[in-house]
Amino acid sequence: MNRPNQDMQQKRMNQKELYEWIMMLGFCAVDMMLYLDTHPDDEEALNYFNQCTALYNAAKQSYQEQFGQLNAFSEQERSSWDWNTAPMPWEGGM
Repeated sequence: MNRPNQDMQQKRMNQKELYEWIMMLGFCAVDMMLYLDTHPDDEEALNYFNQCTALYNAAKQSYQEQFGQLNAFSEQERSSWDWNTAPMPWEGGM
């Protein structure tokens, strides 16, 4: 199995690169989740799933610290409704 490149997490990424990294890690985690549904005793797959989800959560946290919430239902507690104040994709934003 190919492992996610942990160096990607170490280097400074711009908003688009970090967003794409999060999407790749999310796909990895979902793919492994589906595999584990049919192969629950595969320890290597479980370790890979855990690695993917840990990297996903770290990347998501990093994104939210640098660029704001990823979506409206982010885990962050709100004091105002401002998740959509950044430029929308059709306005040149992510």
